[in-house]
Amino acid sequence: MSDAYKGILIFIVGPSGAGKDSLMAGAADALSQEPNISFVRRLITREAMAELEDHGTISETQYEEMVEQGDFALHWRAHGLGYIIPKTIEDDLRAGKTLICNTSRNQLPVAHQKYPIHVINITAPVELRAERLAGRGRENKEEIEQRLNRKVDELDPALPQTTISNDQSLAVGVEKLVHLIRAVQK
Repeated sequence: MSDAYKGILIFIVGPSGAGKDSLMAGAADALSQEPNISFVRRLITREAMAELEDHGTISETQYEEMVEQGDFALHWRAHGLGYIIPKTIEDDLRAGKTLICNTSRNQLPVAHQKYPIHVINITAPVELRAERLAGRGRENKEEIEQRLNRKVDELDPALPQTTISNDQSLAVGVEKLVHLIRAVQK
């Protein structure tokens, strides 16, 4: 990892339906007046559902070209989609910013080698996750079952991390996340 990075990259992880996007949207709103904190806009090969998530949409061809050219900080595939975290985060980290990003657990070891990171693991009971997944209307019942039954690897205990149980109101979850972001930032 480069010593040039003065900021920190806070990764938000958790199983499908844990409420990551909702908590991040609420935290982004609550922290919008803090210039040293930014929420990273990922690029995904799927149209964004404006009310549920904020990301840039790219085609499969664009994804493949960016990966081939090394034009990314991190990239991965999940649920049949391609995801990219833009390389521009490196400039923000050099400038000392706190960056928050939703990512895949399998990217954490790579990210930990490249950047100063902290992982916030959002959890919720399976029944609540099922209800949330059904409510967002992106998957059918079978696809929801697959997401709920997908094995989620444990986080490496060597990674700096904190867990939030998102089993109360959205306001309480957002408050917990905002508190943690402020506590973790450099």
